[in-house]
Amino acid sequence: MARRPEEIPRAKGREILRGAGYDEKTIRRVQELNLKKDFPNDPEGRVLEDALCLVFLEFQFADLALKTAEDKTINALQKSWQKMTGAARAEALKLNYGNQELSLLQRALKS
Repeated sequence: MARRPEEIPRAKGREILRGAGYDEKTIRRVQELNLKKDFPNDPEGRVLEDALCLVFLEFQFADLALKTAEDKTINALQKSWQKMTGAARAEALKLNYGNQELSLLQRALKS
């Protein structure tokens, strides 16, 4: 029987982790984190989400801003900001942004 598309990454992750020698408990935990089970109540899930948002802001935001309409970019920023903890937001404000990115971020946070 063929797998549903959403099952393929989960199966691949399980295969990789099992091949690396991880036990089933660890594999299930990684899957829970990847699927954001119990987010935002899971402290480890919060850390992971903070990390993902900070990576987006530091390494992907500028490219997104170049090729995406401003309103969509602002929407993406607002969604990321809502998911982040206070500590992650404080770190995000310390990142170096270009003038355009800083303007978009300021606009997103005002809304």
